[in-house]
This record gives sequence, structure tokens and C-alpha cells, in this order.
Amino acid sequence: MPVTYWGEPFAESYMRNEGLAQSLRIALAVQEGWRRMPLEVRAEDVFAGHPWRQSVAGYSFGSGVYCNEELAREWAASAGPDVRRRLEEIVGYFRGNTTQALIGGLLRERKLDGAEGVYWAGGWGGHTLPDYGKALSLGAEGLRQEVLDRLAARGGALTHDQRQWYQSLLVTCDTLCLLGDRFAEEARRAAASEPDAGRREELLRIAATCSRVPRRPARTWREALQSFWLLFCFDGIDSPGRFDQYMIPYYRASVESGETTPDEARALLEALWRRFEQVRAWNLCVGGQTPDGHDATNELTYLILETCAKYRYRAPNLTMRCHSGTPPQLWRLASRCIATGVGMPALYNDEAVIPALCRFGIPLEHARDYAMNGCNQIDIQGRSHMGLEDGELSLVKCLELALNDGCCPVHRRQVGPHTGDPRSFSAFEDLLDAYKQQVAFFTERIVQTANSSQEVYGTHAPDPFRSLLIEGCVERGRDFKAGGPLYNHAQVLTQGIANAVDSLAAVKVLVYDRREVDMDQLLRALQANFEGCEPLRRKLLACPKYGNGDGWVDALAADVVEHFFAELMRYRTWRGGGVYGGGSSVFVRGVEFGRNVAATPDGRLAFTPLADSVGPVQGRDVRGPTAVMNSVAAVDSSLFQSGYVLNMRFARPVFASDDALAKFEALVRGFFAQKGQQVQVNVVDAEALRCAKERPEEYRGLVVRVGGFSEYFVNLSAALQDEIISRTEHEL
Repeated sequence: MPVTYWGEPFAESYMRNEGLAQSLRIALAVQEGWRRMPLEVRAEDVFAGHPWRQSVAGYSFGSGVYCNEELAREWAASAGPDVRRRLEEIVGYFRGNTTQALIGGLLRERKLDGAEGVYWAGGWGGHTLPDYGKALSLGAEGLRQEVLDRLAARGGALTHDQRQWYQSLLVTCDTLCLLGDRFAEEARRAAASEPDAGRREELLRIAATCSRVPRRPARTWREALQSFWLLFCFDGIDSPGRFDQYMIPYYRASVESGETTPDEARALLEALWRRFEQVRAWNLCVGGQTPDGHDATNELTYLILETCAKYRYRAPNLTMRCHSGTPPQLWRLASRCIATGVGMPALYNDEAVIPALCRFGIPLEHARDYAMNGCNQIDIQGRSHMGLEDGELSLVKCLELALNDGCCPVHRRQVGPHTGDPRSFSAFEDLLDAYKQQVAFFTERIVQTANSSQEVYGTHAPDPFRSLLIEGCVERGRDFKAGGPLYNHAQVLTQGIANAVDSLAAVKVLVYDRREVDMDQLLRALQANFEGCEPLRRKLLACPKYGNGDGWVDALAADVVEHFFAELMRYRTWRGGGVYGGGSSVFVRGVEFGRNVAATPDGRLAFTPLADSVGPVQGRDVRGPTAVMNSVAAVDSSLFQSGYVLNMRFARPVFASDDALAKFEALVRGFFAQKGQQVQVNVVDAEALRCAKERPEEYRGLVVRVGGFSEYFVNLSAALQDEIISRTEHEL
């Protein structure tokens, strides 16, 4: 929809209600926005609903209370004097008082700013998985009654702010009813002027459906899809979660009763799939197990994979849970979907993920109900706030600091602790210890920064909608952002694992074991970015590398990972006292973090991208896919409570026949038998990628797997395109 000025009802309500508790203030402002927002049911829409229209001031789950000053300037440039004055007033009011501004101020006050490319933390509100199944089965009126029942049960034991917090949930329920009513009205208005009889009938059906949901419980497949879509848009376009599990009762009810034919049901799902692509929906998870441990595959599991293969959209970000009881025909359908080149589904191993969650104190029944969120982070639908993500640490940057006594050679200032001049280290263990001291120091900084951010979110950016649909919040009378959920762990990601491991291995071999290079010579070569030092760089590149099944290098990788997570798990979250855990998913940040790291002892040149998530450095895996998977499996997957990403690229012949598909499936099953946690696959050759980079207009539909998500290749930056091209292309 075109972005035009439509007023600022959120800002007007928010500014008017300064005396209220922040949760109620936000709920009322959001309600006023949806009450006055211009709505649209487009000619091609099968389901009514769209996200919040762009506004200068507003609220989102990822940013909290925000103010878009650039948009204000854009609108003011073409507005009359009254609107310009109003926009200036709004910007002036919110400047310094948005959630992000308050986080920045607190970090400066606590001297936690200035990460210098070592890490980032705080600022992001985090993905989550609301309990859409509960919302569909109860409706907004049923959710409202739950809140009223809890209020009655607690009686006079509530403070003024607690009462206003519960009131914010009631307001949110009313807003959900308003949303359905307004879209029903808009569909009826469109029907009144629609000349085509078939489309007019469809618009009236949309109106009738929106008149019922999300206000009341869904009864049919159409009602469930419509209700879900409105709730999904209201939340701000995040992740559907275990869609095949909570939607299957409605699919079966409609198909088995004859209310909807299988073909009509498929068409409705495909209509939703098109909406997912239009708004860039995130993770939708299928398969896996039920809470009692049975295989969860159902009719929708297959239908969703077929839809993904048919349309080859970048969204939603489809993942499939696998376990020893996953049906062979589902494996084959997933392989055929991957063979289309869409990069989906990403495959997750229940037998690795569930133990990782149990390690963090999550009961088995709830751990079995996990789903992926955002790009690839692991979450418990309807029960948790896992951060997703609270921060990231560059391990290879920590090694760079250890090689420079805590001084950053890029920014030329002391950013880490003094850990000694490496020229004085007599043994490899001295360097490894210095590196681990840097990791420990910055892990603590990440936690301090993330907890400061959580504190601001918990007080300034409560989330009434998610509080309604995350177990524990209503019961405890605590907001989703302030420790209300059952599980309040945190997730910090790590970057540059393979760069750090390969660099440590090269130093061990050349400096300490063979003594072919002294430390001063190495440091000078790194400082010069290997200019005039090509023979030394060739020696470094020839050293053993992670990703090739080399036992001692893989053991070093396991030690590096275990140390980081051991440090992380020492700390607790501000929100609810959960444990800090983490994972490894590069997203697009391997390029960004790489810009802050000079040349490294693995032979990497300065400012080039870091390794991809938990996988080897691009192009350094030379012994085939089994060796890569053996190296990754040597790292304890139960440490990765947030999940990791293993990106692999295969030649097209690997997927050219049923026999070839069987070999691929056997490869993945073998990896999963070793407790490998995840794998995702690109099926595209380097030449096609190079052509797409040179002639993007001819390759607009080419989808690739990036970090934990798929994207159209031509939409990526040149640096990220080059990183994907550089990945090893495997054969079987």
C-alpha cells in the first residue's frame, strides 16, 4: 500500500495518557491507531487484513515505542502548515523518549557502549511464538473472559499498576474485536460497488467471516485461516510456529464435514501463502513430535511442503522437524522441495534439539513442542520469551584482541583486558588462555548490555498482545517483557567459530609445534594484511582446517564452543531470571562483523566475511560433505539451546533422481544420528550465481539460503552475494 499521511492517532493517544501505566498507555494508543487507520481489502485478497500502516510514532515488538523522524520529514515536505506543526510537535515529544533512545541512554550511563565490532547486544525486542491455537479456539471474547476470571480470583491483592496492566489486556481483546469488525465493514463496502458477481460473493463471505473472527472461536478452515491472519498482522508479522499442529483440527473439520473440498482447502492455504510472501513472514514449522512423543505428521504437513515447492517463495521461512519416526514419504517430499532450489525446508533434528532444551530445565513435554522462530532460533510456542536474540559475539575478534593484548588493531584503541604480549607466550596454552580471557570479558559485557536492554523493554515497552498468548503472563500478572512467561532464557549467538578455530590451529602448528614461524613475524604479517608475506599466508592456508574431519582440529572447535557457552550459562536474565544460552547463525552479519576484523592467522584477508555460522570457512572444506558433517557433529549440539545453522551447497545432480535423493537423505540421517542439529541446503551452481550477479534482471526469481533464511539472490548486497558464491559446492 502507498505510504501517505493518515494522521497520527497512536501519538495523539500516547501523548494524552501520560498518567497511565505504560502497558495501558500503549494498548490504548494501538487501539486508537486501528480505530482510525484507513483499511483496504484489495481486489486479489481472499483474506482481509494487513499490517499496521507506516506512521511516525507507533509500537512494534522489535523496537518498542518508536518515532520515525525520516518519515516525518518526508510527510512534512508535502504537507500544509498545520500538519507540519503537528509532526514537529510529535517528533519533539518522542525525541529521547523512544524505547531505543532510552536503551542508548542507559548503556551510556552504565558505560556499556562502544562494542568496536566485538559484539552487539540489546536494542532488539525479540521474536516469539504466540499461542495462536489458543486464540483460535477461544476467540478474543474468550481471552477477555480469562483475564476477567484472573482479576476476580486475585481480588484486592493487586496494586494500581497491576490493575492497569490487566486493563491493557482487556483493551487489547477489544481491539482484536474491533479489527474484525472494521475489516468486515470494509469488505461489505467493497462488495457494494463490485460489478463482478463472483468477486462480490467472495467479498461478502470475507465480511461474514470477519464478523465472527477473531472475536469468537473459529469453527472452519476458512475461519481459522482468516482469524490467524488478522492476529498475525496485529502482532506485527513474526513467525507462525507449529502451523500444521494448531490448524489441523479446522482443516479436518471442514474437509470431513464436506463444508470444504480438499481442492478448496488447498486453494485457501495457497492464498495465505501468497500473503506470507507479500509481507515477508518468518518461520513456519512442520513435522516433529507431539508433546507425548508420537510422530506429529499430518495432512497439513504434506500440503504445506507441496505448497512451498509449488510457489518457491522466499517466505514463509519453512522448517521441518525430523526424528527417528518421521515417515519416509515425508523425507522424500522434503528432499524434492529442496531440489527446487528454494532452500527450504531447513531440516532440524528432534533428537538433538530436545535434549538441548531439557538441559536448560525445560520439561520434556514442552521441549517436544518446540518450534523455530525468526530465521532459525528455537522457541517454545506459547510459553516463552527466549530473547531471540539478545546479542552476538565474534569469537575471532576475541582472538584478534588476544593477539594484541586487548588492543583493537582496526580502531587502534584498548577495548579488551590486558592479557599479555603474545610474543612472550612460551606455549600454545598461553595464547588459548589469553583468548578465553577475552571471551569471558566480552561475554559479561554482552550480558550486562542485554540485561540493560531487557530492563528498558520491561518497563517502557510492555506487550499486552503477547502477554495474552504466552502462558504464565496472565496467571502471574506480569508482562511478557518482564518475566511473565514460563521460560525466560536468553539467546546470544556466536560468529566466526571456524575462523577462530582455524587461526588457533595454524598458530599451534606453525608457531609452537613446528616452530617454522615466530610470533613477531606472524603479527607483522597480519598487520600488513599479508602484503609481501604471501609465502607465510600459503603456509597458514595449508594448515589443518575445521570442516575436514580432522580429529584434533574438531576437538579444538569443541573446546572453543564449550568455553563460550560455559561462560554464557553463568549469567541470568533481567526478565525472569532465565539462563543465558545461545547458538550460531550468521544471518547477514558474517559480512558486517568481518568488516571489523583485520587479517587473521587462518590466512583470511582483512575485512573479508567471517565463516558461515557453525560451518567451515567458505571453500576450506575439501574432503566432502560427510567430513563437514563429522566436524560439526564433534561439537556438542546440546549446548546450542538457540540452535545452529549448517549451510551446505550441492550440485544439481545430487537431486536429479530418486536414487540420488535417497543418498542425500541417508547423508542427513547419518549426520542426525551423530546428534547433528540442523542442516539447510542450496541447490544452485556457482556459475548460475555469478550470472545472476552480472545480469540480475534475468534472475529475479532465484532464491538462495543465506544465514537462517531464504532471500532472492538479486536482493542481496554484493558482499553477501560473493560470500554465497564462495561456499563449497558438494557432490555425493
